[in-house]
Amino acid sequence: MVILGCQISNGKPYILGQHIAMRNQSIKFTGIRNGYKILTLCVFTFFPFWAYAQSTTPAQEVLEFYQKYMITCDHMFSNGAEKKRDGLFCNMDIEKYITKELHKKIISAYKSGTYSNLTGDRNYFTHTQDFDARWASFMSVTEIMADRNNSVIRLLMNFPKGAGEPLAVCVRLHRESSVWKIYEVDPSLYNDLPDCKYK
Repeated sequence: MVILGCQISNGKPYILGQHIAMRNQSIKFTGIRNGYKILTLCVFTFFPFWAYAQSTTPAQEVLEFYQKYMITCDHMFSNGAEKKRDGLFCNMDIEKYITKELHKKIISAYKSGTYSNLTGDRNYFTHTQDFDARWASFMSVTEIMADRNNSVIRLLMNFPKGAGEPLAVCVRLHRESSVWKIYEVDPSLYNDLPDCKYK
């Protein structure tokens, strides 16, 4: 506390320097405290997004995509919605989940009339002909192989009783920057429960 001078106001002694010094300290203290509050707010606001972006595994990405895809396709087809330009992908933002090359491959096969050769008269991603939103809760994933930039995930669909036999799909992903994207789903061929260890 610094005392610079004395002033009498209304008959009471008043130390001007003391008031100024104390006022400056309170301003500085308030400024620091508000700075900490703002910093804390920023950390708690942006950290969850950063942590989510950094910690999403290929298995989580596959499960998220397939659950969303199954629910969206079921909703689209059960409402009798017309297929629009992107109806092949159930009007989803598919490019968030698959590579540009795979997107072009599927579109090209569809336009040229060779889609059934690519998929075996089934859906490319699910290897089914039907969709049911309830199936999304019966999906589980296992990482079969992984390295720094590639991963193979086995998606198992254990359908509810009476809806069919279990079905597995081998999903291959590639890392683009910090995001995992599907670049291929192995064809079903003759095995509905592949182990995904070999291509």
